Amino acid sequence: MKQRLIEPRLTEFLHRKASITSTPISGTFELSPLCNMDCKMCYIKMSKEKQESIARLRTKDEWLELAKDAKDRGMLFLLLTGGEPFLVKDFKELYIELHKMGFCLSINSNGTMINEDVIKWLKHYPPTRINITLYGASDETYARLCDNPKGFTQVKAALDLLKENNIQVKLNCSVTPYNKDDLRKMMKFAQDNDLIIQATSYMFPPLRKDSTQIGQNNRFSPNDASLYGAYISAYSNGFDNFKAYVESGQIELYDTDDDCGVIEGDSMRCRAGITSFWMTWEGKMLPCGMIPDEGKDPWEVGFDSAWENAKNIVKDIKLPVECAGCGKKERCKACAAMVYTETGSYDKVPQYRCEMTNFYQDACQKVLCELEDEMIQI
Repeated sequence: MKQRLIEPRLTEFLHRKASITSTPISGTFELSPLCNMDCKMCYIKMSKEKQESIARLRTKDEWLELAKDAKDRGMLFLLLTGGEPFLVKDFKELYIELHKMGFCLSINSNGTMINEDVIKWLKHYPPTRINITLYGASDETYARLCDNPKGFTQVKAALDLLKENNIQVKLNCSVTPYNKDDLRKMMKFAQDNDLIIQATSYMFPPLRKDSTQIGQNNRFSPNDASLYGAYISAYSNGFDNFKAYVESGQIELYDTDDDCGVIEGDSMRCRAGITSFWMTWEGKMLPCGMIPDEGKDPWEVGFDSAWENAKNIVKDIKLPVECAGCGKKERCKACAAMVYTETGSYDKVPQYRCEMTNFYQDACQKVLCELEDEMIQI
């Protein structure tokens, strides 16, 4: 099992160069909010009826038009996500055309729709990486969390096909009260299959789907989120490394996705609105997919105007004064999206994250003691 991808130095270098000129070198196309599963904590999934009442889905040609505009402005890295992208009409044709345009393409997927027919064309146009979210280690857990009683079987078959065809895979893992008992099995599954896995016990409130859910989600209490964050660290790093980590006292939460990157600053610590953008399914260009700001529609106002607006959203963000002066801010690592979705503004302290941070050292000590007891019993 590998815990994280190590970002190539060239990628980091390109982002740092792009940050000087505010070049949108990285983009995300959120093709649809529709999905063939119904995960309890999802921030975007909705029914076809609700989607149609909000906005139409963009066509293949519209996405290709946007991709061309973005490429002309410097975009090199492109992530395709949803919803479930393999459910999108004309996804195969869209993907192949984007691949031919020369982008470094990645795909976010739940993996359940990747079969032999998909592999036939995917292996001829391989992505840089497919990110598959693993929700459990059994069909029973998938049924409970995702309303898909065949989910694990489908994902396992997809992973076998991807490995057989040398397509790079990274597993993401969202740990919730509904699949927490599978955590150790999921980590072992990744280890047995020599797959990179990145797990988190922190779930963003789904404000883009429901603006009334500020600070709410189908998730752990702060203390339990912290505890399972400690389990994740222990299972990812192994007993000896985890013990050394706990005893060092340099304990910090870390829930940032590899694709976020890090750029130090008092407002935004990531690349959002600096070198990257997120294009929502309904036509808003946002700096980050978790922030429900008023993005502009590039199909209406043009790419340059939409990108300028995304940059301005970031420039206007000022995080809480209390957080800036907090002695635990480097352990907490609360990002702008966390602050906003937890509180409904950028200037209020995200108490859920504070509680996670305050309990994390005790949580790590608790997990270490449990693991030591296990070793004694063996």
